Amino acid sequence: MKKTNRTSQRGSVGGWIIIILIVGGGVSMGSKLIPLYMDHNTMESVLDKLATEEGVALKSDTAIRDMLKKRFRLNNIRDFAVDDLVEVVRSGRGAEVVLDYEVRLPMIANLDVIASFEKSIELKD
Repeated sequence: MKKTNRTSQRGSVGGWIIIILIVGGGVSMGSKLIPLYMDHNTMESVLDKLATEEGVALKSDTAIRDMLKKRFRLNNIRDFAVDDLVEVVRSGRGAEVVLDYEVRLPMIANLDVIASFEKSIELKD
């Protein structure tokens, strides 16, 4: 009968450390990226609701930005510079709100993750 080594059956300590590092890295990255995408999803829903309202296109650019600031604050999106990252474009067809921004998250040492988002809606007169 062949005698087996118990450590070869369970795997080596080095293998377990590598698995723990990979899982830990995935959890760490997920814990940073998931809130970012949840905030963007909330901002998209605020913009979609704004697009369904009548007469918003007739308001001034400042009034539209102020509406967005209040709604973002109500939805707990506080660290977002609406004045810098939201553009109101006027044309012959009406007004369009363009949300275009990117977020840079530090991961490990000098390694960053950059997420770029863009959403545009047309406003009703």
